[in-house]
Amino acid sequence: MTVHKHTIRLLITALILLPGILFSQRLEELKTYPISGQAIWMVDGLENIIISDRDRLTKYDKNGKLLFEQSQKSLGRLDKIELVNSLKIYGFSESQQLVCFYDNSLTSMEKCIDLSEYDLVNVSTVASSGQSDKMWAFDQVNSSLYLLSFKGLLQSQNVKNLNGILDAAHIAELIEWDNKLFILDNQKGIYVFDLYGTLIRFIEVQQVKWIQFYNDYLICLKEGKLEMISLQNDKKSVDFPLKYEGVRDFYVDDAFIYLRSATTITKAQFVFE
Repeated sequence: MTVHKHTIRLLITALILLPGILFSQRLEELKTYPISGQAIWMVDGLENIIISDRDRLTKYDKNGKLLFEQSQKSLGRLDKIELVNSLKIYGFSESQQLVCFYDNSLTSMEKCIDLSEYDLVNVSTVASSGQSDKMWAFDQVNSSLYLLSFKGLLQSQNVKNLNGILDAAHIAELIEWDNKLFILDNQKGIYVFDLYGTLIRFIEVQQVKWIQFYNDYLICLKEGKLEMISLQNDKKSVDFPLKYEGVRDFYVDDAFIYLRSATTITKAQFVFE
């Protein structure tokens, strides 16, 4: 049976507590969208897909219709795009160490933020914060984590020598969820920090490529499957096998899940049988 959003959480809970007894589970494909191998992408919360490919930023609706397209030649290739809020996204360029903001029509909103002004050497990845005037940044050269305030350097926070503290040398993703920052080391597991930069938890799970969240569940992308872990009990999980090869990353948006391989984005939904 295909289920609606409000029943998914109950079914997942049942699967975790009674694995293999109540249901089998799979992903049902709904639609596919083309994407080039070098492009980056995101989903905006309204089933629209935003793609940055070389010097173009484009937005498509759920049917694949082009809504907006903007040139970003002055900025060049983006390395990450992410939602700030329902009206705003950001684009991060590692080569230029810039963060730029765009509205719903992909129009540039304000002056780009130069990360070198925060005395950062080489930021390799960033992440949105629930605090709209702040952003997380990981400086790879000095292995430091920053919660940057756009109101000024003096209001920013940092955790220095992150590699020395965590012994985490393979940081693949930063993502804030439920007022906590999750740092994925794809060789060791997931480190959880509070908003003050204090390490509060470690989730031991290896060979994870990407993570997302759905309600109280952490979803981990592994080779050939999605592993769903209850944040209430790290050891109990549900697996969704993947029939798609080479899935790089994914997004959970409302009741849908979007999986990205080399040349395709696949929109799917959870099915319990």
